[in-house]
Amino acid sequence: MIPSDSYTALQNLRARAERRRLSAATLPAEAPADVQRLVQELQVHQVELEMQYEELLVAQTEAASSYAQYLDLYDFAPVGYCTLAADGTMEQLNLQTAQLLGAPREQLQGRRLSLFVPLPERTQLAEFLAQLEAAPGQRFSCELAMHRRDESPFVAQVDGVATTPAPGQDLTYRLVLLDVTASRAARDELARSEARFRATFEQSRDGMLLLDQHHFVDVNDAALWMMRRTHRHQVVGHHVAEFWPEYQPGGRRSMDMLSDCLARARTEGWCRLEWVRYDSAGQIAWDEIAFSPILVNGQSLVHGTWRDITDLKRMQQAKLDQQQQLAQAVLATEEGEKHRIAESLHNGLAQLLYAAKLSLEQLEAEQCQQDPKAFTRAQLKVASLLASAITQTRTLAHELVPRTLEDFGLEAAIQDICTDYSLSPLRLTCHLPDLPAGLPSHLALALYRMAQELANNIVKHAHATQAKLSIIADDQTIELRAEDNGVGFAANSQSKGLGWQALQDRVRLLNGTLHLATQPGHTCVTIALPLPS
Repeated sequence: MIPSDSYTALQNLRARAERRRLSAATLPAEAPADVQRLVQELQVHQVELEMQYEELLVAQTEAASSYAQYLDLYDFAPVGYCTLAADGTMEQLNLQTAQLLGAPREQLQGRRLSLFVPLPERTQLAEFLAQLEAAPGQRFSCELAMHRRDESPFVAQVDGVATTPAPGQDLTYRLVLLDVTASRAARDELARSEARFRATFEQSRDGMLLLDQHHFVDVNDAALWMMRRTHRHQVVGHHVAEFWPEYQPGGRRSMDMLSDCLARARTEGWCRLEWVRYDSAGQIAWDEIAFSPILVNGQSLVHGTWRDITDLKRMQQAKLDQQQQLAQAVLATEEGEKHRIAESLHNGLAQLLYAAKLSLEQLEAEQCQQDPKAFTRAQLKVASLLASAITQTRTLAHELVPRTLEDFGLEAAIQDICTDYSLSPLRLTCHLPDLPAGLPSHLALALYRMAQELANNIVKHAHATQAKLSIIADDQTIELRAEDNGVGFAANSQSKGLGWQALQDRVRLLNGTLHLATQPGHTCVTIALPLPS
């Protein structure tokens, strides 16, 4: 039975032949009908044969054109095509395959593809071909390290299929080769970069967090330790609110603070947050978390670096407490100094002036008016009292503002201290070699006051006969030292009073150190202060 499409084509062909017949020469009218019919049939059949021949020529031309197009597509395709025999030799290959392997096509036909695979990788090629052979008609792929004829390496993605052999024919492999060296290198570099990031994330001593909104996506071991958790599943997917208190010390909600910080991080690229949580013992722990937005596989996340700054906060608080104590000590010292000045004025200068006032009143008395000698004695007494008042005023003024220090410098002022405090049986000497020039005025005044206090302590409490004040300096520090041969601090603990406390406060304010070495017969106080750079 002729298929309908073929039958229709034959009918069309017969109709065309019939039209040709009508245009051809006809037989004489007297020819027998049977002859005419036979001739007509032969003419039609001849025309059919001619037209079939024409159709065959057209089809052959189209087939040749299609084959040429196929060869062009096959040879000039941007990927390599090759056909392997069952023994792995290359039967057919296109130009791209020849270019990949670095040799002319004619020299590659009949050679084994495995010759272009390094020895350690040939097992992988053999396993791949065995996989194709085990499932004919199914497509498989692999990545294979290869090299060209000049031994230059490249990485190929190999896609292949095994053809189902006809009876009496061997199996063949049709392979597609694509050079993926660049993409493989990029992929390997990306993997190395991810490994470096993962190592940094995992091995960091700071807590590392990945957040999606307010939920944990990932944490490292340091963060788990700070959360007092042992496994990631106890944290990942959980809400941040499960690990921090609802409110912060200032009364603000923790989640409000976090939301504001995350929004700022997304806007400005970074945000830092300080807030508190409670550790396993219920004690306040301070946390510092720096947030930065990142993009992971198209998903917008926030990376957080988490540090426990509890110790830092305690140190800052201790420093604040120390500063407050120093401020209180300075105030106490100032009040003590005011009290001392008031006492000196009240018990010294005021008494002298009051005595002078009484003596002046005696000058107006009748006895002095009538007795010139009594008047002279009273006058001399007034003059003596006023002279003493003037002396005490100068002494007090000198204590308040050391004019020698301002006018002649630190060395002369220290020499004055040694001279003024050398009261029998004490002999106080000075050792001041090469004091640094350009010493800041506040530091010179501090050294003067401390030397004055040390000398005062020696006079009042040491019961010494020999003492020495020394000031020496190097590039970084200046050192004040007071030595005496007195009884030592052990027998005079009362000397650690207001003056000693003021001395310690001055040293702390100047970021210096104070060292005391004492025993009967020798006491040494050493004060070291940093010099400004």
